[in-house]
Amino acid sequence: MKIHLHKQWGRFRETLWILFFFISFTIEAITIEVFVPLCNGAQLACGKGKAGDPRSLEENLYWGAAFGAESFLKRAKEFQILERKNGTRNSPILRDLKLERPPKKGEQRVILLIHAYAGDKIDDALVAFLNASSGNSHSDLIVWAGHNRLMDRFPPEFNTSGQGSSKPVVVLACESETYFGPILRSMNISQIAMTKTFMAPEAYLLEALAATVAKSGLKNKKVIRSSLVDAYAKYQKISIRAAGTVFSKLD
Repeated sequence: MKIHLHKQWGRFRETLWILFFFISFTIEAITIEVFVPLCNGAQLACGKGKAGDPRSLEENLYWGAAFGAESFLKRAKEFQILERKNGTRNSPILRDLKLERPPKKGEQRVILLIHAYAGDKIDDALVAFLNASSGNSHSDLIVWAGHNRLMDRFPPEFNTSGQGSSKPVVVLACESETYFGPILRSMNISQIAMTKTFMAPEAYLLEALAATVAKSGLKNKKVIRSSLVDAYAKYQKISIRAAGTVFSKLD
């Protein structure tokens, strides 16, 4: 009798494990699509050496440096790299990176899709970002993390007839509310997080954004802003009050 019960319990545990395994891979994920134009020393001060090389994935300030997108997130314990794909020879995209943030209890699974654009192809990145924001993307949130190209030029032409509804956006760039805000409002695009001052669009902000979205979803702008402020204060070694002046207070 004991042997029979033991076998039944074993089969039950095995069934539970298979069920848990299946659920963990079918749970709906929030997908965040990020456009990162590499820092271009011809446009702004990026730092020494190849930090301003617009095509150096290994050493560029916004990609391969300590707080660059791939360099930082591949070391972050909460993320797993699912796919790393280099762009073709003539593509403005140098690399596509797909990461997963597995959910903890009470959280949602988050997928990060990050596009590393050559810094000298920042205009291609800008058009792609605006196209995605207007609805030409299956992602749930669209993010720009890099130089504010709209400080240098007028908004480009892009496809405003998206395949779906417009996507909420986060723009991590200097004074993004001033420069990106008007064009996003003209397309009725929801702005989740924007900036008021000069700032560093570094990857710890992506980490904080993903963690907050996993816990609270996309609708609570105040919670998202607070998490970005906290992360910026921590890594920039400034006060919460000072970091709070960087990010816009959105309704």
